Amino acid sequence: MKRQKFNPSGHSLLPALILAAAIAVFSAIIPAAAVYATKAEARRHVYDEAGLFSEVELESLEEKCISYGENANVEIVILTHNDPKAIYAEVYVEDFENQLPAGDRVYLLIDMYNRDVFIEGYGKAEAYVNSKRIDNILDEIVPDLTDGYYYDACLTFIEMAASYMKDDSELNYDHNYNIPPQSSRPNKPYYDETWPSDKYTQGTTHTVLMILSNVWVQLLISLIIGATVVGIMAYNSGGKMTAGSSNYLDHSRSGLIGRRDDYIRTTVTKVRRPKNDSKTSSSHSRGGFNSSGFRGGVSSGGRSHSSGGRKF
Repeated sequence: MKRQKFNPSGHSLLPALILAAAIAVFSAIIPAAAVYATKAEARRHVYDEAGLFSEVELESLEEKCISYGENANVEIVILTHNDPKAIYAEVYVEDFENQLPAGDRVYLLIDMYNRDVFIEGYGKAEAYVNSKRIDNILDEIVPDLTDGYYYDACLTFIEMAASYMKDDSELNYDHNYNIPPQSSRPNKPYYDETWPSDKYTQGTTHTVLMILSNVWVQLLISLIIGATVVGIMAYNSGGKMTAGSSNYLDHSRSGLIGRRDDYIRTTVTKVRRPKNDSKTSSSHSRGGFNSSGFRGGVSSGGRSHSSGGRKF
């Protein structure tokens, strides 16, 4: 019986096969791990940039957001920051929402630098956690925020937001927030103390700059300046009169020789009564109330939302 000859080429394929198998296994594991990491990040609901919560409180709030949110079919998100360069609270939440897929979410933002608290509802939460209900939530949590009980305030927000998502007694399906606009002026209707002021570069100074940047306003100002300059030049171009009445009046012979009053006509002038200033509102480029009295806005990404905020 002949012995089989050793074939070195056959055994040399074994390391290559092992390497190929290892690569295939790692190729399957790495994407799965990446998907898991993405899902884990997606489950994050509390972003405590201001450092308001301890590790235990942070874990508790995260768990509450998930459990209450799943029970009410809404994603509950809490944001905090202490950034002096941060944009206005409503826009801050809008920009955060624009980075996520559209969904049913309700946000709580605690801005420690400006001492603002803001709530917004997206998707179904816009109708269920509307501005009127947001005001109710703010009534409950603002005292705690003022006293420094941030964890308790967030728990109340989570519970009330989830509760409203299951209460269809007073919903808002009218999401036209363009009439009339909100105002940051206390003597105007629809006053909101958290509406952008000078510190957000959207107050009086910003409004004046916006008006002055208008082409028609600039043209009108140019015409007024031009007419004033031409008028001054024309007035000074004719020379000055050096002779006065004393040059032609003989005081030794002058005197009153008679007096007469002639009735010519009666003139009546009508003046329109000024309107009450409280019935007018200042314009603003963001948000407002809809015809049903609900407040909200639209993000730069085109996402409509309910909204409400206060100082604390």
